[in-house]
Amino acid sequence: MNTNKTQPKPRKWTLRKFIITIAVSTLIVCSGLTALVNTYSPTDESEATAVSQQERTQAITFVEEDTGSNKPDPTATNWPTRTPRATATEKPTATLDPTSGPTSTATALPDEITALVVGITDGDTIDVEIEGVVYQLRYIGMDTPERGEPFFAESTEANRQLVEGQTVTLIKDVSETDRFGRLLRYVYLADGTFVNAELVRSGYALAATYPPDVANAGLFAQLQNEAEANTVGLWAAAAAEEVAVVPTATTIRAATPTTVLQPTSTVAPQPTATQLEPPTAPPAPTPTQPPPPTEAPVAAPGNVQISFIFYDGIVSRVESDEYAVITNNGGSPVNLSGWRLNAGAPGQDFSFPGFDLQPGQSCRVYTNENHPESCGFSFNNGQAIWNNDGDCGYLFDNNNQQVSQYCY
Repeated sequence: MNTNKTQPKPRKWTLRKFIITIAVSTLIVCSGLTALVNTYSPTDESEATAVSQQERTQAITFVEEDTGSNKPDPTATNWPTRTPRATATEKPTATLDPTSGPTSTATALPDEITALVVGITDGDTIDVEIEGVVYQLRYIGMDTPERGEPFFAESTEANRQLVEGQTVTLIKDVSETDRFGRLLRYVYLADGTFVNAELVRSGYALAATYPPDVANAGLFAQLQNEAEANTVGLWAAAAAEEVAVVPTATTIRAATPTTVLQPTSTVAPQPTATQLEPPTAPPAPTPTQPPPPTEAPVAAPGNVQISFIFYDGIVSRVESDEYAVITNNGGSPVNLSGWRLNAGAPGQDFSFPGFDLQPGQSCRVYTNENHPESCGFSFNNGQAIWNNDGDCGYLFDNNNQQVSQYCY
């Protein structure tokens, strides 16, 4: 029996295996780290840009929505600055501008509207307030002296006395404005007074026709003729008490109908009573202002007639400004007590009070207006009584006898 035991061989490859093991482990670890980095990092530049933009968007949202005290530090690097949004402004509503002239963008006013008179420019121009807006308004169908012309102050004051501070009704003819941007309107007071016509009738304005606004041209011409015949207002300016307010003007001559009063070209010193007389013979006295008789006239019978009917009124629907005119064409006064005027239908009667109608005097009987300056008579009827298609008026005396008939 061999007692020598076999000895184990030396481990020559132990160090090599150790090195290989370390190398393999290192390789595995590096591979894992590489995979991990690739998982959490953008793979290209576009992905990096997208992430950056997303972060910026989230930051902007945070700035806009966070109203508390925990906002991010505005000094941080690359922090976006918020640009304020523009505030929207409401566009002004287009209106008629009384100072800038006509405008095609302006919204036209209704054909009939109420307004408050807030200013007086002259005899034919006023300022009115409509729904909080002030407009300059020019009366239609008439004209008054301009500043610096004779009778300017008187016509302006007459206009002021009529309309200042009043609530008025404005009625359109054809044109909305004139070439200066002023409203063109017929103007009525609350009591029915037709302001345009009243200024002509009282002699403070002249009839002036400017087409196409000519609906009342005939009325204004007639009223001017009456004012001239009655020598009122500017038609009486040749008298000393009228001319005294215009010391630098020469004698004012009566203008022909529908012409505009113009200033004279010469300047004269303060006129005396003798200078006020026209260079020719004085005009014949009008029927309503007879000259003082030198001896008692011979009485002549009264002759009261219906001389005119204004049947197409301007006041819409009710036409309260219609009227009939009666005139004493005789040589003696006539007391109208018990007389009546019939408007062409049963029950449409006006009974006259105890009133003396003088020779040559005319009085109007309105449908539903009261004008003391023209005798103050009125049917007091709330509806139009004169038929526009044709009608007749009948006048009866105190014995119920028909003395006059007027048809149109």
